[in-house]
Amino acid sequence: MKYLTFIFFFMTAVVLTGCLGQKTLHFQEETENWKVEYIADVQSEDSESTGLHITYIGEGEAPENISYTLDSPTGGREGDYVLLNDGMVQQMGNFCSGCAVTRKDHKIQVTIEWGGKEETLDLEYIE
Repeated sequence: MKYLTFIFFFMTAVVLTGCLGQKTLHFQEETENWKVEYIADVQSEDSESTGLHITYIGEGEAPENISYTLDSPTGGREGDYVLLNDGMVQQMGNFCSGCAVTRKDHKIQVTIEWGGKEETLDLEYIE
């Protein structure tokens, strides 16, 4: 029984140690047509993983596809003719190591183009 207790506490310590120093930063903005969220899971001073969620909230049916550009101090990304699934795009899994990481004071901008229209959103840090 002592052995099982030791294993339990050891595994708990390992899991908790892996979470130390990690912080999640949320940036968001909403317009009449779009809601955009950018999430950065910062693991250390030079590694992070990020995700981008774009959701159509306008009137009528969502467009079938969009093009977008994301600009931030840590880099950018873009997608052309990205298909929407139930009015939403989720771009996940971008990971970098040995790179500049997202900070609360960063300016993050997303431009969305669809059906001959264009909107630019300046995302704000959400605590």
